[in-house]
Amino acid sequence: SASMAWKRSGVQFPLAPPGRLARYFARGRTWRPGARGDRKGGTISGRLDGQVAIVTGAAGGLGRAFATAMGVEGARIVACDRKEAVHEIEGLTYVADVGESDDVRAVVDGAISAHGRIDILINNAGVGFATGPHDDWDKALADYAEVMDTNTKGPFLFGRAVVPFMIEGGGGHIVNIGTDHVFPEPGLDVRGHGRMDLYNASKWAINGLTLDWSISLREHNIRVNSLCMGATVTEMTLTWMGDRATESAINEWIQPAQAAALLVELLSEGPDGRTGQNIGLWVGRPISIEDSTHAGARLTQ
Repeated sequence: SASMAWKRSGVQFPLAPPGRLARYFARGRTWRPGARGDRKGGTISGRLDGQVAIVTGAAGGLGRAFATAMGVEGARIVACDRKEAVHEIEGLTYVADVGESDDVRAVVDGAISAHGRIDILINNAGVGFATGPHDDWDKALADYAEVMDTNTKGPFLFGRAVVPFMIEGGGGHIVNIGTDHVFPEPGLDVRGHGRMDLYNASKWAINGLTLDWSISLREHNIRVNSLCMGATVTEMTLTWMGDRATESAINEWIQPAQAAALLVELLSEGPDGRTGQNIGLWVGRPISIEDSTHAGARLTQ
């Protein structure tokens, strides 16, 4: 079951996890408390001031970068992860499994109890590892449960849990995390390779959720978009890539800080901003809202 704790870590962004990831993590855009917004009466007014944001998978990598960047912009963070390191995030934190309905309810109900509203949901929690049609039967069943529960069931559960509160509050923004396999850069019809069948299936399912929710929730002023990530400097990607994760390759990957900066730009568009779009973060291309879409980006009219 989910466990909760208040933490005031006072950490700075970017956060460098231990091991070989640390030397690459700090090369992205640096966030400093107070770097955004105006100081008025000794306080910092950010672009997300007062908004309540739930971030899943926030113990490290992208989730931690997202939570910290939104916090710098004034958001009140509610973070969850299966790892205890989530308690290092500043805000309301839970050890929780996004694939467990009771854990999801505990996080969402806790956010409402503490803050009275939910404005933003970042469905970031995800897993990825090699799988394919030749896998052993028992391994395949276990892998299916692990990947689908985290990557697809988790966003589904959190979406169902937060939407009633967003409707009650007059609107909100849900951001799902997709992949460049679903939305590749201009000039490519498809991206990806073998031994990724479960990961790819889980992310194509996210594409369906983003499409439907953006249509169904538009009348309630709830925006729904998906960040379609290319290779990113996280422990999951490094582990997955193994020996292919050379220093020269990693230097080309997306930094969590860059993705967090783009997320803040997206959220800052406000209630009249885009909805129903895949937003690409592609290796080797500029990471910005203006450069992250093309003709195939819009899922809805």
